Amino acid sequence: MAIDSDRRRMIFDQVRTKAMSRGTPIDDDPEFLAWVELWISGEYDISELKSRYNDLAARRAQRSKSAAGSLGSGSSEAATRDTD
Repeated sequence: MAIDSDRRRMIFDQVRTKAMSRGTPIDDDPEFLAWVELWISGEYDISELKSRYNDLAARRAQRSKSAAGSLGSGSSEAATRDTD
């Protein structure tokens, strides 16, 4: 049974409201919200939305690791200069 866009909108709004009431709001990344709109319109199925979000999360994690690595190396250089 296919779900129409009104029902998908209602599902997303309920999930968002419940998450916010628990203190864990839904990601507000514009890219993610655009994918949600495509799911609501029926252009994506839920597995496509999930896959794209997982890719987005992986990219964020990689950027975070890269940023942490560059911060770590910069601070060790500063510590080395201070001891010279």
